[in-house]
Amino acid sequence: MSEDAPLPPVSMLRLFFRMGGWFVVGVTVAFLGVTAVAQLFFGAAQRFEAEGRPVVALVTEKRVAEGRDSDGDRTVTYWLTLEYVTGAGEEIRQATTVNVGEYRAAEEGEALEIWYLESEPTRVEVTKGENAGSARVFRVMSLVLGVIWLGLFWLVGRWVVEAVRARRYGACERAEVTEVYRTAISVNNRPRYRVKWRDGQGRPGQSLLETRRDVEEVRPGDRVRVYQGLKRAWWAKDIGDRDDTAG
Repeated sequence: MSEDAPLPPVSMLRLFFRMGGWFVVGVTVAFLGVTAVAQLFFGAAQRFEAEGRPVVALVTEKRVAEGRDSDGDRTVTYWLTLEYVTGAGEEIRQATTVNVGEYRAAEEGEALEIWYLESEPTRVEVTKGENAGSARVFRVMSLVLGVIWLGLFWLVGRWVVEAVRARRYGACERAEVTEVYRTAISVNNRPRYRVKWRDGQGRPGQSLLETRRDVEEVRPGDRVRVYQGLKRAWWAKDIGDRDDTAG
């Protein structure tokens, strides 16, 4: 395999995604979603704190609904049908979802204290403060995801900076390929590969995750172009060349 032709520099954005940036994006989406849910629960908790009114409701029916989610996994939803009269004299009969503990504790025909919103009497808490409790849980989850996001962003960002720094300022050398191997990682059911090498000083190195097409012409014994960084070497095919590189 010949690597004499200089390769265009790979952009920092492309390097970011090649080095695991998609995981950062995934955690970002999860963080934003969990944070939004936490805010919804927090807003509901504030409303119940300000205008929640206790009332004794009659449990007229209990039922369980089973189904399948988008992944085909079994789901179970617990329902209680409640009848109550608000402070304004409005008679309400409605079914509301509850957790398994609330479902098991309730019995048909028994009286149950619940809390409703004065401005929206069909919205209830079967357990006082359940929205506040859910808000706390989701806020903790949001905090954990935020810490994970910061760690991943710092790690991937550091790799990108190190690679670009090596391309700009590091020594460009030839290294001998020692192995091309298939990893246990697949993307869209397509396996990923790595190229291993040893440079002139005997130091080992390896490429980023590659497609089969990227490595199909690479064989053990080939000499590939690498850039020496502070902690590791980078394959020119992964990061591109700087302008002054020759063969």
